[in-house]
Amino acid sequence: MWALVATPVTAQAQTPFLGPVPAPVCQPGDRTESGVDGQLTTAERASGASTHPYNCNLAIVGEYAGQGAGHQLMWYGHCAYVTTEGYEAGQKGVPPLRHPGIQVLDVSNPHAPRYVTHLDDPASLYDWEDGAVNSRRALLASAESWMGAGPQPAVSFYDLSNCAHPRLLSSVQLPDPKLMAHGGNFAYDGKTYWITSYNKRRLYAIDVTDPRHPKELLDWDFPGGQAGGAGAGQICHRISLNQFTVDGHPPDTLLFCGVVGHLVRPGVYRSGNGLVIYDVSEVQERRPHPVIKAISSLYWVNGNIAIEPDLAFIHGTPYVGVGDECGSGGCSYPKGAIAACRAGLPPFGFERLIDISNLAKPRLVAQLMIGVDSPKNCPLTEHDITATMGGYGYSMHDCTFDNPRDATLLACSGHQAGVRVFDIRNPEQPREIAYFVGPAPPLPTEIDPGSLLNTFQGVTPPINFAWSKAHSRFVWRHGQLYLWITSSHGGFYVLKFENQAEIAKLKPVPTPGNEDYQD
Repeated sequence: MWALVATPVTAQAQTPFLGPVPAPVCQPGDRTESGVDGQLTTAERASGASTHPYNCNLAIVGEYAGQGAGHQLMWYGHCAYVTTEGYEAGQKGVPPLRHPGIQVLDVSNPHAPRYVTHLDDPASLYDWEDGAVNSRRALLASAESWMGAGPQPAVSFYDLSNCAHPRLLSSVQLPDPKLMAHGGNFAYDGKTYWITSYNKRRLYAIDVTDPRHPKELLDWDFPGGQAGGAGAGQICHRISLNQFTVDGHPPDTLLFCGVVGHLVRPGVYRSGNGLVIYDVSEVQERRPHPVIKAISSLYWVNGNIAIEPDLAFIHGTPYVGVGDECGSGGCSYPKGAIAACRAGLPPFGFERLIDISNLAKPRLVAQLMIGVDSPKNCPLTEHDITATMGGYGYSMHDCTFDNPRDATLLACSGHQAGVRVFDIRNPEQPREIAYFVGPAPPLPTEIDPGSLLNTFQGVTPPINFAWSKAHSRFVWRHGQLYLWITSSHGGFYVLKFENQAEIAKLKPVPTPGNEDYQD
C-alpha cells in the first residue's frame, strides 16, 4: 500500500525568510575570512593562507589531529568517536592508517583530547554516514559502506557504558550480503537501527532490543522504486526519526527522509528533491509484514541532494532542519555553479527550517543561506570550486541543534565553508553568529590517510582547502559553551564561543547529557 497524503506545498501562510543571513560580527583578533561570507578566496588559496584556520567567535581550546577525519563525529559522555576515510588508505599513493576505523577519543580534559583506541570490526572500517549513537541505551551502530564489496559482516553494535572502551556486542551479516549502506540512525528508544542504501534505493530496519542478537525487521523496496512517489529517480538519502510526539504521532513513528530527486537542469527536476515524512508506526509496533506510508512531502528546486533532516522544537513548535549538499546545478563544479548562477539560483546548498506542526502541510520558514550561496555573489564565487576539488564546494552537510527539546542554536558543517553557527531563536529571522574553517594540508601532496580528502593525493592544482561534513556537539562545562567539531585535515577540535558571540544573551538551554559531563 502506498499512501501519499499530501503533495508538495505551493502556498505559504507566511512569507519565509529566503536569505542570505547577515555575516557575523567577529571578536577582535579573530582570523576572519577576507571575501564573501563563507568564501576561501583565490588569493587565500594561492598564498598558503588557507593552511591555517579561520575563526569568528570560536576559539580553539583543544585538538586531536590523528590522521585526519572522515564523514562522521559521534559522542557519548566525555568521549568522541571520529570516523576515518579508510577506503583508499594504503593504496593509490595514500599511506596506510595507524588506527583504521573509528577513533575513540577521551575528551574529559577539553584542552587535551587523547586517543584511547579504535574500532576496526569490518562494519566500522569505513563508516560513510550510517554510524549512530543512542544515548538512552549507550549503543553505537555501524554498517558496511564499501559499495557492497567491503569486508563482512556488514553491521556491528557496541556497548558504550564505558565510553572510552567500547565493547563489541555483535558483528552480523544481514540477509542482503551486499548492503551498500549510506545513511543510518537509531530510533529514539534505541531498539531499532535504520539504514538507507543510496545505490540500492532501499531501507532496512534492524531490531536491536537485544543488541547481542540483532535481527532484520524490514528490507523495504519503495513502491515503483520511488522514495516519494513523485516520479522517476528518487532516492531516500539520509534519515532520522522523531524523538518527540509531533502532531499526535508518538516518538519513533515518524521517519524523516532527505530525498534526492532527478535533476534535469538548474530549476527543473524530473522528480522531487527535498523532504518526505513517513509513518513507520507498523515497524515500531513490530507488526508482521509492516508497511511504510508516506504522509507528506515538501520539494524545492534551489538545491540538490537533500541530506539528513533533524527534528527540534523552537518555542514549542516542531521544526525539521534539512538542506542540500550541492547547489542548484548539481555536484559537478565549476560547471554546476556556473549553470546555477546563469539561472539566478544558488550555486551551493544550504540548510532550511521547515515547520511541521501540521504534518500534512510542512511549511518552509527560513533558508539559512550565507553569502557564498547568494546568486548576487556569483561573480565573486562561481569559479572558486574547480573540477579537481571533488564537488560540494561551500554546500552544507550535517547540521546539529544545540537542544532538540528547546533549540536556540544550529551548527552546520559546510564543506569548504567550515562550520557555521546560527542563532535560530526567531526562526523567521535567523542570523549567523560564528564560524570555524579548518586548515588545508600544509603539504598538499601529503594528505592524511584518514581524511575525507585522502583521494586527492597529487592532484593539480593541489588541495588548498579542508572539508567539514560531520555533526557538531554543543557541550556546556562550568557555564561555558563549547563546540566539538571535525575537519578533514585538522581532525577533532574542541572550540569555545568567544564573548562577541554573546551566548549569555541568547539564553540557550543545555541538553541533558551535554551539561558538565565531568567536573
